[in-house]
Formats: sequence, structure tokens, C-alpha cells
Amino acid sequence: MRKKDIILIILGIVILILLAFFVSLAIREVTNFDSNKEKEIEEKIEIDGKKIEFKTYRVDQSFFINVPSEFVMLDEEMLKQEYDYNSRPELVFRSEDNAEKIFISTTEEAMTDAGLEAYLNNKIAESTNMQLLDSGIYTKHAKTFAKIVVVDSTTNMYYNIRYFTLNDKLVSVEFNTASTNYTKWEKVIEKIMDSLCFNEDDITK
Repeated sequence: MRKKDIILIILGIVILILLAFFVSLAIREVTNFDSNKEKEIEEKIEIDGKKIEFKTYRVDQSFFINVPSEFVMLDEEMLKQEYDYNSRPELVFRSEDNAEKIFISTTEEAMTDAGLEAYLNNKIAESTNMQLLDSGIYTKHAKTFAKIVVVDSTTNMYYNIRYFTLNDKLVSVEFNTASTNYTKWEKVIEKIMDSLCFNEDDITK
């Protein structure tokens, strides 16, 4: 056998080995991708064995929020019947058993992104008889948010609230439920608050 033929055979073997190696990598990558997709599918949100679906709402033509589909939005007449004028939220969504509520309020209080931290600190200082579970300032979608999560030891209610600004006015989004009930709703609350955005391209499902 000529030296040239031997070299060609060796090159052919090397090429086959390399092809087999890259094919194995491709198969491994697809397998990992499929495994991750299966994991995401398995991590659905359930409350008492019931899968929670979400519906996107646009508020005041200004921002978007995902709310559990089973929650009912109160109409203007119901808001008037259930809440005093001075404390009436702009929007209220509530669960079927009325145990969980989402309040959305756009106030006339002047506020800037830079002023949110001081506002949050004042809220924390004023939260007497409250157990502070979490608080902080963060930025998402190029927007500043203030977060406060408390349990009222007097009423045994849990409050998870976000504050942000629109047109230099303060906006609040609040989820509340009984303090004995909130742990099973934590993933739902996280999805609701994380869904807050200001452009259609940023809407999450």
C-alpha cells in the first residue's frame, strides 16, 4: 500500500471520528433543551391542585399587569358599594372566595423615581404593628420600583405592594390576603408583580 493511500485512510478515520464527536454534542444539546422544556412545563403554578391561568390587563393605557383569570374585576358600582370614596382603589380584582384581592391605585400624590426610596423608608417607619418581610428598590424595564411586604399583626393580613411613578404621580399595586394563607400564593404574587411593564413587547405569559 502506498504512503499516500495510508495517509488518505488515516485522514478518513480522523474525519469520521470528528463527525461522530460533533453529532454526539448536537444530540446532547437537544436532549438538554428538551429536558429544560419538560422542567418548565412541570413547574406550573397551582393552588389547592388547581392550575392558575393569567389574563393581561392594560391599565389607564399606561401599563400592563397579569392577573389570575379566575379573579373578578369589580365594576364602578361595586367599588362604590364596598369602598369609601377617600379610600377607594382605582381597580380591584378579587378571588372567587373574596379571600385574595389586588388593588391598583393611581394617586394625585406627586412623586419622582428619585423620591421613591425616601417614600419607602417613610412607609417602613410608619408600619407599626407590622412585621416587615421584605423591602427594597429595584429597576425593571428601565423603571424604578419600590417594594414592601408586611404582615399586619393586628388584622393578621398580608400585604405585598409595589410603588412606581407615572407622569410624576404615585401608583401602587397591592396583593393582600390572610397571613395564614399567603405562602401558597407566593408564586402567583411573584408572577403578578413581575408582570408589571409598560410596553406590549415586554408582556410575559
